[in-house]
Amino acid sequence: MIKPINHVWLFFTDRCNLGCGYCFYKYRSQQQVITLSTFENILEFIRPVAPVEFVFSGGEPLVDAPRLKEMITVIRQKGVARYISVQTNATLLDEALMGFFLCHQVNLEVGIDGDEATTRRNRPGIGNFYYTDIIRGVKLAMGAPGSFTATMTVHPSSAVKLLDNLKYLAAMGLKSVEVHPAFLESWDRESSDVFLEQYRRACAWELKEGLSGLIGRGYSEFSKGAWDLLAVPSGKILASWVFLSFPEKVREHFYLMDLSLGFSGKFLPQAEAYFQALQEHVGAHPNCSYRSISNFNALLAVKTKSGRRYEQRVKHYVDLCEQIEEIDHKIMGTSVWQRSGMKVF
Repeated sequence: MIKPINHVWLFFTDRCNLGCGYCFYKYRSQQQVITLSTFENILEFIRPVAPVEFVFSGGEPLVDAPRLKEMITVIRQKGVARYISVQTNATLLDEALMGFFLCHQVNLEVGIDGDEATTRRNRPGIGNFYYTDIIRGVKLAMGAPGSFTATMTVHPSSAVKLLDNLKYLAAMGLKSVEVHPAFLESWDRESSDVFLEQYRRACAWELKEGLSGLIGRGYSEFSKGAWDLLAVPSGKILASWVFLSFPEKVREHFYLMDLSLGFSGKFLPQAEAYFQALQEHVGAHPNCSYRSISNFNALLAVKTKSGRRYEQRVKHYVDLCEQIEEIDHKIMGTSVWQRSGMKVF
């Protein structure tokens, strides 16, 4: 097994209670939940490199909260995690779940894209009721003493409101917000330029207001490992979240193994070619970021026959991400940022 692994991503359920149009896990059954035996196989497989960072995602993890709690409990009992995070839309978060997460030292990463108008545009079918639930869940998480971060996904149609939405979230009391362009959406030169202009203004406002660290820049930092071990509910393993955005005819080229069959760690024949390409990329970019590795995987996906129709969208997205990273590196090199105590590239 190639080491080190960045994260163990457990997309353990593909069920969700919302219908975000830009969700990168587009092609899923809305019916699958990982079995405990498959989960145990994953733990056995990663044991030689434990402790590792676990990220639970979906779907919506809290839709299958009983299974989520079982898995987190086992991970803590076995001592195989140095960090656990749960990505959630927060609509189902309540006091009991919050207490469980605090007890087990779980970071919550909540997706919230800004004000209600932006949410309505980006998440069709979500009205007042769900937006109220999102805000309630976010405030519950913010009021707890545990670790909490947020992700603001920016759709091309809402790029012009990036700064306003960031200010909105800061006014709510959020202290750390990852700002990401939505993957595989219709980015073009015009919308990318709007995003970048807004992002530069947001960075300038962040520093002017003494809020260094408000915009999370983890994706632009040096990557601690070369690949993610990402499990889908069936137990099949991918090396990056970006592959989830593509149909199964693309995805099938990038499955590395199937841990529903056991934990021997037998890689599929196609894994060798993938890891060789990945090693060449990392070797050519010794200080490459997590964002760079994600972009590498996206560009691999569109080389497949079924992935070619996404080529232009991926190209625009990668170009945009490279410019975001340039901005981030300039900010991360400033004395103001360094004095804030944040990690510097």
